[in-house]
Amino acid sequence: MTGTVVALPATGDSSQWTETEKALVEAAGLVSGPANNRQLAPRPVVEAFLLHARRTGLDPIARQIYCIERKGRWGTQVSIDGARLVAERTKEYRGQTPTQWTNDGVTWVDVWLDSKPPKAARVGVYREGFVEPLVAVATMDAYNAGGPMWTKMPALMLGKCAEMLALRKAFPQDLSGLYSTEEMDQAGQPKQAAQVPAQPQLVEVEPSGRDWVAEARTKATTAEINALWGEVPGHERSAELLASLRAVGMALAQQAAAEPPSPEPEKPWAAQGAPAGAEWVAATIPQDEEVRPGEEETPPLEGMEPEAPVTGGDDRG
Repeated sequence: MTGTVVALPATGDSSQWTETEKALVEAAGLVSGPANNRQLAPRPVVEAFLLHARRTGLDPIARQIYCIERKGRWGTQVSIDGARLVAERTKEYRGQTPTQWTNDGVTWVDVWLDSKPPKAARVGVYREGFVEPLVAVATMDAYNAGGPMWTKMPALMLGKCAEMLALRKAFPQDLSGLYSTEEMDQAGQPKQAAQVPAQPQLVEVEPSGRDWVAEARTKATTAEINALWGEVPGHERSAELLASLRAVGMALAQQAAAEPPSPEPEKPWAAQGAPAGAEWVAATIPQDEEVRPGEEETPPLEGMEPEAPVTGGDDRG
C-alpha cells in the first residue's frame, strides 16, 4: 500500500464529490446524526481531516485515522497502530522501552498483575540522534474515562496513552495535533461532567412589600419584635435589617426600664372607694345578753353546786 490515500476527495467541497468519495467520507466519521438526518461536518473540519490524512498517509478505512464528534466538537484521531506507522515511516524510529506500571511512583513493573488499576504507566521511545529514550508518563487520574474498556483492562488502556504521549514527544512534526482514541476517551465521557457539582437553580422570589422596621416600632415588647423577625423571609434577611430591629428592641427595653412600676391591684374584698380596713367595720359585735360561741352555760359537776344566796331577815322560828 502506498503512503497516499488517493480514494479520499481532494477538496472539501462536497458538491464535487463522487458517490464513492461521499461514502468514504462518511466511513471516515465526517458525517454524524440520526439515520434520517445525517449531517456533514463543517467545511473547516473536512479540510483539516483531508490534510491530516494526506500528510500522515494513514488509511481511514483501516481506522488508522478518522474523525469524531464529541458534544458538538469535531476532532481528528489516530489509532495507536497509526501513530506507530507514522513513526516508522520517518526512518528515525528505533523502537521503544517496555511499558511499565506503578502504584506508588517508585516501583515500576513490566507486567501488571494486581487486581486494582495502576496509578501510572510510562513508555520510552528511541529516535535516531537521541542518546536517551524520550519517556512519557500517563496517570490513571488524568486519563481514566470510566468506560467498559477502562473497567475491563485499565492497565492496557493506560499503557496506550503513555505510548502515544511518548510517540508524539519523539515525533512532534509528524504527530502534533493528533491524539489517540484512548487519550480522548475521557473528553466525551459523562463521568467527567458528573464530577462537577450541580449548580443550584436560581428562583426569582418577589419581595413581601412589608416595612419590617416600621412594623417593629409598633410592637410593645421585645418578644413581639423577636416574633416579627421570625416572619421575615430568608431572601429579605440581612445584617442591616437585623441591626435595625435590635435597635428598636433595645430602645423599647430602655423605655420600659425608665417607667415607674405600676401600683399593686386592690384587694378583691375591699369595696370600691371604701377606706382601708372598712371591711372589718361591718363585722357583727355580739351583745352582752347574747351567748357568744363557746360560752354556752355548762352544768356544774355533782357536789359542786353553788350555795343559795343569803336573803335579808332571820327565819329562825
